[in-house]
Parts: sequence; C-alpha cells; structure tokens
Amino acid sequence: MARLPNLRITSDDVNALIYSYLEDAGFSHTSYALRHEARLDSSPNLNVRIPRGELIKLLNKALLYSEAEAHFRRGPHLPPSPPEMGRRRQELFPPPRPGSPTYGNGLEKRKGSPRLEGRLEKRARTEDGAVETVSAEGARMRKGYGEGAILMNGHESEVFICQWHPLKPNVLATGSKDATVRLWNVPVPPAPLFTPVALRHQPDPADARDITAIDWDRTGARLATGCYDGVVRVWTAEGAHQFNLKFHQGPIFTNRWSPDASFLLSASLDGTVVVWDMMTLKPDKIQQLFRVHSGSVLDAVWFDNKTFISCAIDRQVNVCRLGEQTPIRTFTGHEDEVNLVRLSKDKTLLASSSDDRTIRVWDMSAVKDDALVRPPAGQTDPAQKCVLRGHVREVSSLGWCPSTDPAMQYLLVSTSFDNTSRIWDTRNGSCVKELLNHRDRVYTQSFSPRGRYLATGSADGRVLIYDTATGNVLFEWDCQSGGVFDIQWQTTGDQLGMCLENRGVAVLDMKKFGFGDYVAPPVVTAPTAPAPPS
Repeated sequence: MARLPNLRITSDDVNALIYSYLEDAGFSHTSYALRHEARLDSSPNLNVRIPRGELIKLLNKALLYSEAEAHFRRGPHLPPSPPEMGRRRQELFPPPRPGSPTYGNGLEKRKGSPRLEGRLEKRARTEDGAVETVSAEGARMRKGYGEGAILMNGHESEVFICQWHPLKPNVLATGSKDATVRLWNVPVPPAPLFTPVALRHQPDPADARDITAIDWDRTGARLATGCYDGVVRVWTAEGAHQFNLKFHQGPIFTNRWSPDASFLLSASLDGTVVVWDMMTLKPDKIQQLFRVHSGSVLDAVWFDNKTFISCAIDRQVNVCRLGEQTPIRTFTGHEDEVNLVRLSKDKTLLASSSDDRTIRVWDMSAVKDDALVRPPAGQTDPAQKCVLRGHVREVSSLGWCPSTDPAMQYLLVSTSFDNTSRIWDTRNGSCVKELLNHRDRVYTQSFSPRGRYLATGSADGRVLIYDTATGNVLFEWDCQSGGVFDIQWQTTGDQLGMCLENRGVAVLDMKKFGFGDYVAPPVVTAPTAPAPPS
C-alpha cells in the first residue's frame, strides 16, 4: 500500500493564510503590518493563489477532526461528540438566525462581527414609519449566465478596479492584484478582441503589488495609478510610462486629478495627503504636503481646483485648501473610521460613510462660511444635514444619482456587507428603497449616466440592474465563478464594465439588452500634457 505523503504546515504557511484572510476581509491596516513583520515579500507563498475563505475552511476541518478524534478515543458506543466540543463549535461558528444574512465563508470587513446586534429587519424610518423593500420574487426579470457579455482575459490575478476613458467610450482601464493596469479597447461585436496594453508596475513579475487606485484626467490624456508599494505612476493614454511620484511610506489608497488637471492628489496609509504640481516640467514637484489626520487616510475627493476633502481612521472629515496648513473645516460626528467621501453632482452635499455603519450627509455651504468651525465636544456639527441609519454591516460603496430631475438628484445609494443596498432621499434622511436581492456582500454600485438605472455587484457573483425610480430588478447577470469587485457604467451609457474575482474583465452591452442610457460624450479641449523629464 502506498504511503501518504508526510503532511505538515509551516509558520510561513500560516502567515500566508492569515494574510490572505485579512486582505479578503478588508483588514488592510493589519494585513499591511503582518506583511512587513512576517517578511512575506520574500515568501514563495505570497504569489500562490489562496482561495477565498481557505483559512476558515481549514479551521472548520480542524474542528471536525477534533470531534472525530474525541469520538474515536471515547469509543464507538459513546455519544458522537463531547458536549463541550459541540458548545465550543457553536461559540466559534454560531448558526445564522432565521432571517439573518449569510456571509459566505465568514470573511468580515474590518471590525465586523457575524454576531449582529438587533434584527436584520431593522429599517430606517420614512415619514410614515415604513420603508419599501424590494425583492426579486414576482418581478419580471431577464437573466444571463456568462453569456451576453464580452469576456476579456489577460490579468493573472483578481481584478479590483476599473474606469472608462472620459472621451473614448470604448477604452477601459482595469487594475489587478497582479501589479498591472491593462488598457482594453472594447470592440463592438462581432469585431475581434484586441490584445490589451499592459502597464506593469514592477520589473519583476513575481514581485506583485496590488493596484489600489486609477484615475484618468478630465481629457483622458493621462492616467494616474496608485499601488501597494506607495508609488504613484503617471502614464499616457496609450500606456507609455511618463514618470513616478515617490514620497509615501505606505500603500496608496486613492489618487485623483483636480478638475482642471493641474494637480494630482494622492492619499496613503502613512497618514499623509500629497498634492503634486502636474503642469510644470518637474513632475515630481510637491505642491503641498498635508498632515491633517492622526491616522491612515482612506479616501479623498476634490471640491474645486484648490480645495479637497479627505477622511481617515481618526473619524474625521477634513476640508483642506492649497496654501493653508490646517483644514479650513472639519466635520465630526462619526464614531469609527471614515472610509468613503462622495460629493453630489452639484457639490452642495457631501456624503461620508464609516465603520460605525452610518452615512452622514453634510451641507457644503459650510465650507464657505468661516464662522462655522468645529463644534464643541458633544455637540452636533451644524453642517450635518442628516444621519442615514439602517445598515447592520459596514458600508462598502456610495454613489449619488446623476439625474438632473429635481426629484432624483438628491438620491444617494449605499451598498453594504449586510448583503443589501439602500436608496436614500437625503432631503429628509429617509430610506426610500431597500434592495434585498443579493445573497452575499454587496461590493459596488454604479448609476447609469442619466440615473435611470442602478447596477450593483456582489460577492455572490451577480450583477443586478435596477430601475432607480421603482427599485425593481430588470436584469441579472451571473459570472458563475467568484465575486464582482467593481462595476462602472460607460460614460455614454451603452456599456457596463465589470471587474471579476476570477481574473476576468467583462463588459455588458446594455443597449443590446434594452437598458442603454445614452449620453453624448463631452467635448473637451485637451491641454498639452507635460513632457517627461529628460
């Protein structure tokens, strides 16, 4: 009889499993520290694909083995499992309560816990005390399973983020865990697929670094990318590397061009925000360094060409202006890390989301009023318009409806790890629609250009298209393997780009399915981009 191989696990294997769990669960700060302290960059396990939830699966198997071992030692005629073992397993992996959401393999976002307080049915109250919930049951819905989409392969690992070119409707940029950004020229079927242009961020392909941020400037002449190695890179629209911007000592969480493309902002886990001067012949020139947070900066957006808004793990939202050394305004009220900030289309309102599971909406007219300063401790910030409560897990994405209809331009959508999406009316703080159709964490959302449709993507591998006004599901697409990390509606409204966990990129022709929301591309005069340094 052939002998089984001697199975063993090393401390490096354990570190790699824990690191993979932390990355999947969204514990980015902890995973960053583990990666460096355990020297995983020199580990052969770093580039081994570890299936999502592998650590939880192994722990479950270990518990089953312990139960079997205890049963064997106690004899075949004794109870199958010691009562204390059963109790311990129930403590570690409690069964879901009736009506509660499931969380896949138990992966959690940041400080989330499966032991949710209160009922899942908790609702944000409207004026009449009720919220409309929408499910797929009874709805007329078209479905697609893999077909009906242009499937594009080229990335060697999970694809995290995407962004369409602002002026060339068929050009899509995608960023992956494989340390590359790829530029796809999406064909109109039946034209053949083009080989994507690969923008490689490391000279050694084995030295992988996650792509964490991508952003086109308003003309599409330049693409800025942020990476886990803390370096911002600038590329031409054709994919030629122009230069690197080096300052940060930690991963880049976001980078964004100013509206006129004169400046580029980068925010990092190292707690700094850097504004780079992008109109000089010295592209590495720092226009201004901002140290206005006491912890990692998680997101930032431009308010105008001189003013931006940032949020961080210090629970604050800061409004900063070039030339000022301290924030001109600080919004306070969140009780945990603030991880997203989004401005409404007309920039009159700002939404921020936090690990405290709330979304707060701020009146941006406060930015222009020097009399409004940070309120005393314990007092409500006068700029706070409303607090949106209802999610029972962390909020994963935010998006304002781009419609010009006065009845819809105040709508805000949020997605959450509680498997739901919510549409809010920020005029009164009410939840007008709760979308319950996904079976796992909802990662991302995107409105069509005129706001008629809303798309959501989830860890359950499905993309759902909703009618924004009614909340009804109109279309479902299933990638059949892994989750959907990011989606973005094309600027002209005809196509939907999708980033998949299975290393693929998919594009749905929404016009073909009857859900096109066409908007003519903007006409923008492209300024001359700065020449690369000699």
